Order: sequence, then structure tokens, then C-alpha cells
Amino acid sequence: MSRRNALRLWLMGGAALAGAPLLTGQSLAAETPVAGGVLNIGADADPIGLDPTTITAFSSFDFTSLLYTGLLRWNAQMKIEPDLALSYDKPDDKTYVFKLRDGVKFHNGQDFSAEDVKYTFDRIMDPATASRLRADYASVKAVTVVDRLTVKFELSNTDAAFLNYLATNPSGAIVPKGVADINTKPVGTGPFSFESYQPNQQFTLAANPNYYEKGLPYLSKVVFKFYKDQSTLTSALRSKAIDMTWLKDPKVAAVLVKTSPDLVSAPGQTSRTFPIWLNMKAKPLNDVKVRRALSLATDRKACLQTVLGGAGKVGAMIPESQVGGYDGVGDLPYYKHDPAEAKKLLAEAGYPNGIDLGDYIVVAANPLDVACAQILQQQWRAAGITVKLVPMETAPLLSMWASGNWATLLSVALSWTPDADAILQYIKSDTKFGAAMGASDKTLDKMIMDARADTNLDSRAAKNQEIQRRIADNAYVIQIYQYPLRWEMWWNYTHGYEALAANIRSFVRTTWVKK
Repeated sequence: MSRRNALRLWLMGGAALAGAPLLTGQSLAAETPVAGGVLNIGADADPIGLDPTTITAFSSFDFTSLLYTGLLRWNAQMKIEPDLALSYDKPDDKTYVFKLRDGVKFHNGQDFSAEDVKYTFDRIMDPATASRLRADYASVKAVTVVDRLTVKFELSNTDAAFLNYLATNPSGAIVPKGVADINTKPVGTGPFSFESYQPNQQFTLAANPNYYEKGLPYLSKVVFKFYKDQSTLTSALRSKAIDMTWLKDPKVAAVLVKTSPDLVSAPGQTSRTFPIWLNMKAKPLNDVKVRRALSLATDRKACLQTVLGGAGKVGAMIPESQVGGYDGVGDLPYYKHDPAEAKKLLAEAGYPNGIDLGDYIVVAANPLDVACAQILQQQWRAAGITVKLVPMETAPLLSMWASGNWATLLSVALSWTPDADAILQYIKSDTKFGAAMGASDKTLDKMIMDARADTNLDSRAAKNQEIQRRIADNAYVIQIYQYPLRWEMWWNYTHGYEALAANIRSFVRTTWVKK
């Protein structure tokens, strides 16, 4: 059997299964799913935009995962399966031809077709859109409508990350051609449609009566209720004002689950990284000796133990759960805690009496990030490095990060990404974020592109390890630790739900409640 036909049969086999509810996890229960009902989800952050092409905040992904769908998707085992595409052919290593589902409609009644796929990706690749996804799809040379239900992607080079991006929401989400203002009035092909949103209160979704998976969704409504701290969130869960939530702090989550036997618990996979982004466009961080001194002044293990109680690991930029990544940091340069050597490097850089790096900006809404930043501030002071902590609201902080409009140090933690390459794009010199922080290492750029083009998992992982070594050696980013992004839990009257390593709730489409 040819590789092309094998791919086609594999996807078509998956498509046959995709038309029925997924019977995994709790949904294997003997009870028949109950149609109707409302699922109340406790959320820890409002969405910051709802246009999948332009959003950057993880807080939006939970909503886009129910509003929009893509050509492919991740199943409960984090394997790629069909979604809006029924199958694809691969006539050569740089061409993909997708056959699309017929009869799919957007929430506004508009028919879905290959034109919408082309429109979505042309919009992503248009510099005027300023989409973060443009770097992810850098290998896409052209998207062509073959006919109403056939679309062809031509790549400029082999790309091991391409299908992973297509399967990920919101990276692969398809938007309707010609519909404006989907950032505030989203229109997708997902199992639920937008009903209403009251900022800081709740976000309501209604079942899509035209959803293409037969019999789904079971729920009539999904209501996200917003809580700004973990104490009120846990109180709401205990009182059953909400049926489901997730917590950021693994220590708090472990205690709650231990004391509530009727809660179903799903500890997350290690997927969140806590990096410090350095603005290298000007002094003093354009000097590698200052950056290396900052890395040596950092006691990563102490941060891990104090903030997370050890529920994570000292990690490289690429966490262990990433496709194309690797586990562990090995003997990465400048990861050893050595304040004396840090002081020596600062003196060599012209700062024998220490240095004031000014503001260190962190996300105010995440107490774990703030706690880690406070510990770092103390550690650095011991090596003669002074910073002022500046907790900031998420939206303006993300804007500063994307534009490079911050002076020296800024922490924006990264959530799960579909591929190791997605993280590396943040420090590639020709991407939006790389340019913003002053990245200018052409050798590193080539290493990143070579790794992405390598479709052999083992050799690709080795290349990514060398990339991480170069990043650490030049201290382009000070990576602290990695740990589970969220710890999910729900009451046992909630059935059919699957927690994903991607930390999005796309399996709410198969969820039902029986209280």
C-alpha cells in the first residue's frame, strides 16, 4: 500500500468514527447519555478576544475550542484525527490535498466550503492581520481551492509541525469568509454557538443545532462563570454552584480532591513553562555577559520547591509533553546556581558594583508567577542584580510583549503548544515576538528551521536539544521551570468529559449531566 493511500485510509477510518460520540473515559458508563441540561464551568480568566486568527491569550482558547473547529483535531489520546476534513492525500512531501465534509454550516447559516479554508489561511499569512500564527504556517506557500469540497496546501519545504498546527485549536480553526467582527461576535462551525457575554461575570454558549457530529452536543447550554481567585473558585465548586473547573496551584488542587471523594480529578501533564523574556535591543541585556550573570544568579530548584512544592521540574524551553521535544535539561550551560560567578561576569561587563535592571513585569492575575518573581528578586539581589517587580494586568502585558515595548525583563508563561516549534518561534529573529525582543541570531534561526523540516522524530529531538543548548549558552531566555498548566476536576454527575494535555475543553461536546 502506498504512503498516500495509507494516509487516506487512516483518516477515512477515523472519519467513520468521528460521526458518533466518543466512548472513552467516563462515557463508557452503562448509563445512556442524557440530552439537554446546562454545564456550569468555573473559569479563572475572561477571554481576551475571540478571533482565533488574532488572539494571543490562553484564556481565550477555552472558548474558541467550542466555537470553532478545524480540518483536523486531537483525540483524547492526543492523536490526530479528522474533523472538518474527511481525508487527505499527500502526493509529495510538500503537498497536502484535503477532502472536506459536505453539509457543514457556520453558526450564521453560511455553508462551509474550501473557500473558507483558503480565506482563513490567506488571512493568517497577510502581514496586515498581524497574526501570531503567520510564523507557525511559514512553510505554507499557497492554499488553492480545487473544488467546493477540496483544498490544496503547497509548502515551500517539508514541515514536521504542519499537521500538528492544523489539529490544534485555535491555531487550525476555520473562520467564515466575509464575516466581520468575529473578535466580539464569533461565528464558527463548533458544537456550541455564542449567546452572551458579561465581562467578569459569565460567558454563555448554546448548543449548535446544525453541528455535524450526529447526536452531539448533548448539553443545551454551557455557562462559564468567572472567578478571579482560587479561593472563590474552590468555594463555588464545593457548593456546586459550578460543575467543573480547573486550578492553577497543584498544592491547593491536591488538598481539594483529597477532601472531596465525589470529585473526579485529572491532574494535568507537564506543559506550562515559566520563562523570563529579555529585551536585548539595548544595554545592558544586549551584552551576553549580563544575560549569563542573570542565569547564574537564578536558583531554579529553589523556585520549584518553594512555589510548586516540587510539582514540576527544572526545565528547558521545550517541555516534555511537546511533540518534537525531549525530556530533561541535562548539563545546559549557565543553569547552575553560582552567584559568585555571576558577580564576576557583571564586573567583566563593566558593572563591578552590581546592576539595576529596572522593572521586572509579571502577570498580576497569576499568584504562582508573582510568587516566583518575588523569589527571583531575592536571589538576584544576592548576586548584585536589582529589579523592581511590576505586576500587571494580562491584556496590556501581552501587548507590551508582542510589541517589544518593555525595558528589560518580562515574564509571560507559555501554555501547551502543538509542537516544539511553536515555542521556538518566539525567539526566531524574523517573527513578531523575536523581533520585539531583539533576537538576531541567524545561526539559531537556521537551526530552528532545519529542525522543523526534519520529519524523523529522533533526529528532530536531537536537533531541538542542540537548539536549547544554544539558547541557554547565550541566555536569550531565562527558563525557570515547567509544570502542569491546570489541574482539572468535576463532580461525578458530569459524564463523558475528557481532560486533554492541551488544556482546552473541546470534549465538552461529548459531556452530559445527570444530577
